[in-house]
Amino acid sequence: MDYYRKHAVVILAMLCVFLHILHSFPDEEFTMHVCPECKLKENKYFSKLGAPIYQCMGCCFSRAYPTPARSKKTMLVPKNITSEASCCVARAFTKVRVTGSVKVENHTACHCSTCYYHKS
Repeated sequence: MDYYRKHAVVILAMLCVFLHILHSFPDEEFTMHVCPECKLKENKYFSKLGAPIYQCMGCCFSRAYPTPARSKKTMLVPKNITSEASCCVARAFTKVRVTGSVKVENHTACHCSTCYYHKS
């Protein structure tokens, strides 16, 4: 009987330690951050009553694949994995004057495409 009691105490102590560690983290640590899809959202900073400004916001996912051998030979620093990033960008937009001489792009359609900062 004492044999089982010792095991029960050890298991209970381990469970208490695990629960203490679990509750010591903020709630955000274990929640999955879901990124919204790429779509138009109102820009609250530039929008005025009756004249909303929309901009593309959200996530697009990247893909990775093994680097082809012929491409590896031309790299300064050869890498085994090549990745392509895609960003949420405007498919169509109009230029709008908001205050004085400040012009912004009012997006009218969005899609996932090659990131501008990756193009050369």
